[in-house]
Amino acid sequence: MKENVKYWLAINKILGVGPVTIKKLYDHFGSIEVAWSAGENEIYGIDGISKPAARCFLDNRGRVDLDEELGLVNDRKIGIITLADDRYPANLKNIYDPPPVLYVKGDLSPADNRALAIVGTRRASRYGLETAKKLAQQLSAVGITIVSGLASGIDTAAHQGALAAGGRTLAVFGCGVDVIFPPENRGLAGEIERSGALLSEFPLGQKGEKGTFPRRNRIISGLSLGVIVVEGHYDSGALITAKEALEQGREVFAVPGSVELEQSKGPHWLIKQGAKLVESVEDVLEEFSWAGKMTNSECRMTNEGKYPELNDEEKKIYQTLSFEPKHIDNIAREAGFSSGQAAGLLMVLEVKKAVRQLPGKMFVTA
Repeated sequence: MKENVKYWLAINKILGVGPVTIKKLYDHFGSIEVAWSAGENEIYGIDGISKPAARCFLDNRGRVDLDEELGLVNDRKIGIITLADDRYPANLKNIYDPPPVLYVKGDLSPADNRALAIVGTRRASRYGLETAKKLAQQLSAVGITIVSGLASGIDTAAHQGALAAGGRTLAVFGCGVDVIFPPENRGLAGEIERSGALLSEFPLGQKGEKGTFPRRNRIISGLSLGVIVVEGHYDSGALITAKEALEQGREVFAVPGSVELEQSKGPHWLIKQGAKLVESVEDVLEEFSWAGKMTNSECRMTNEGKYPELNDEEKKIYQTLSFEPKHIDNIAREAGFSSGQAAGLLMVLEVKKAVRQLPGKMFVTA
């Protein structure tokens, strides 16, 4: 790890000195170490740095232990990527206020330049959860990295979909990268770390607060070429992420939902404002010339690829299913089996965790 990393970590810990100020200091001096040691007149003379921000930096830099955070990072084997690093994500570097420091658990890859974010409400409907998971799975299948925020609901479903397809996914934290929130997603965070990365701009140990999550959202959109919103209220974090995406010049997509659901209002509002309506993965892929196209049959093959052990009869049943609940009688009729045969095959598929049974003898893909 380069010696000047400790200066990046130290300046990033000073409250009141934000990403824009740190970037201006770095751009002006060409070295964060030189900026750290610069005199008062030099700091005040930098165009674009406010006097309060300059004063805050000058007053607090002497109170920061330069080696403390570096020691914690080394002890916990946390990766650090700074604005001076060639590994810094290209998409993120081009936003107005890129985070000066990224704490990383896992690995970033050049493939992550082809990334899309999927975000939405924590209080998602079954339809929303299944849609987010399905879109993430199908996008991952064509080599697109899925970015989200590890929150309950839609974020969790998006990460799970990417992992189910064997793809890459990035989770951006609104707290320190060593603080798993929500705690019940600790296992999921471990899977993401092995198949992508956990990221944060916040110092180790920092708890999530009201102001940290909007800052997190700009990173989610900044890492991505587009943001897909699946359910959310007008004032939700998902809508904040979509607005950040617009300001950053990213594509914005929205999945329509039931007019009876409160969480559909956010995506519907975005569609009215010009966001692209998403009914299938093709609606997303056609916006990007580099993205591979997937036919409906290819999408289905992606799903079936998770369950290579299915025999021909089981595949016939599975092919009739989707994330929309379907009654066993309809499944049997479409697959060409009797109700008794379909019931037996569905039981086997449940054991193989390929399908889930809902109340009323309704079934969906797992």
